[in-house]
Amino acid sequence: AVLVPMTQLKTLPGGVRTIGVLALQGAFEEHEAMFKKLPQHLVDQFRVIQVRKIQELDACDALVIPGGESTTMKIIAGTDEFMAKLRAYVHGGPGADGEKRTPRAVWGTCAGCIMLSEDVVNTIGGGQEQPAKRCKYGDPVGGLDVATCRNFFGRQAQSFEAAVVAGAKGDGKDAEARREAFDHFPAVFIRAPAILRAGDSVRELAKVVHPSITSGPGAEGVTVAAESDKILVTTFHPELTNDHRIHQYFVEKFVLKI
Repeated sequence: AVLVPMTQLKTLPGGVRTIGVLALQGAFEEHEAMFKKLPQHLVDQFRVIQVRKIQELDACDALVIPGGESTTMKIIAGTDEFMAKLRAYVHGGPGADGEKRTPRAVWGTCAGCIMLSEDVVNTIGGGQEQPAKRCKYGDPVGGLDVATCRNFFGRQAQSFEAAVVAGAKGDGKDAEARREAFDHFPAVFIRAPAILRAGDSVRELAKVVHPSITSGPGAEGVTVAAESDKILVTTFHPELTNDHRIHQYFVEKFVLKI
């Protein structure tokens, strides 16, 4: 996988897919580096571009929204038009060129997970929930029927690393692929959210138990990865590890659809 200038995108070999990494803020370079570490037979089938303009979204077959800070990313995006086109990318709708497209594959990590959640909540004393205050820079992009809690595990000082446990159930090739990608993945959690509820259309992929949480919400483990047919989210940062299993899973199941 190589970075391809926008002027060359129309001349890519047939069958080569384009993965965009939203490069407004956050760990976008780390995602690029991880994609390049995948097995060569996969690398030969896609290209990676950095996405900063709405026109660049049109060129993407799949998109990664990286970790960072969701509000900061919306501020840097700068215009309601960019967020509208990002929503159209996720939900389906006209691109910058006016052409209507169906929903395309997208993966959100940490802040990206928050942006793709239909419901974002805060926790208050006693484990109760209250809706997050509406951000003055706009609503989340949405698309995945989950309720996600910001900073579930605490602030920066409470960041931690832990192996997650695959939550994928069932038999068959797809269920096995999910377990292989997520079970015992060495996850990095930085001011991480957690998924508190998931709708019927969502598959919960992995859970984690915080080393210091022994009672109350999270003591039995909370969901930290989930997917629908078009959207993958992880509340942790796979791009900050040396393990490329989840990047390979995204390429195989969402980009190439192997």
